[in-house]
Amino acid sequence: MDWFGRCVPDPEALLSTYWRKGPALFRPVDPPLDVFTAADRDAALDAGLLRVPYAGLYTAQGQIPDERFCPQRTVTGKPVDGYVDGQAVRDLIDTERATLQLRYIDQWHPQVRSLTGDFAARFGRLVEAFYFHSQPGRRGPVHRDDGDLIALQLGGAKHWQVYGGPADGHWQPVREDDPGPVLLDTIVRTGEVLYVPRGFAHTAEAVEGEPSSHLTVVIREAGTDHLRTALLERLAEGLTLPGRPLDDTALLATAAGLLDHLRKRLADVDPLDLVASARPHAFSSRPTA
Repeated sequence: MDWFGRCVPDPEALLSTYWRKGPALFRPVDPPLDVFTAADRDAALDAGLLRVPYAGLYTAQGQIPDERFCPQRTVTGKPVDGYVDGQAVRDLIDTERATLQLRYIDQWHPQVRSLTGDFAARFGRLVEAFYFHSQPGRRGPVHRDDGDLIALQLGGAKHWQVYGGPADGHWQPVREDDPGPVLLDTIVRTGEVLYVPRGFAHTAEAVEGEPSSHLTVVIREAGTDHLRTALLERLAEGLTLPGRPLDDTALLATAAGLLDHLRKRLADVDPLDLVASARPHAFSSRPTA
């Protein structure tokens, strides 16, 4: 199925006009609202097998502790933690206006996996998906994400504000206290799709009237760490030197052989091939502190 075409009615405009340059709002004729429905969400919450970290709840004060919606179970006589209780999730949404985030849906929902697979084939990059169910008036912090975002509004409406991108390549995917002027201030309604370029600061808030549900498709991009990892894998290919040389002479000979191998391998590495090798494995790299 052409999931990408159902999300973006004019792919050429996205790639030539907006890609990595600025945000854009699309109104597809046949948006894939069936990819992850409210019934799918409820079925996942009630099936009994969904567990953290695939699910999380947040309020204005921060993340809700997992144990508040993941009561301990007993399985084969042993206590087990981390499984989501659907009713506990709904109670927290109702009483504390919590936002539900379902993470990496592509890993456990077949239709969403099909969608991200279509995107990945088109872009040659790792593609992941996250679902958000927010109460009206619930506003997230301004932040930057380590990937290009395609946000499909599945239900309700959400007010988005998108700011500019980073000044240079030393940025981090974290909260942004000084994002600069707003580039796009818009309400995204059911069936509409918003594109936010990688690193562009943004925030969103469900508008009054009803809860908002949207699916964010994240198209990851390689960074220096991913290029380094891909390069080291390339350089190690075909390396057959002994693991434990027996004496000083053998150790020096092994060192010379290693350097000779690396020089030959490095001379054969093409930058375009290196980027292509790094992109499919470019998971988000968030700072640890």
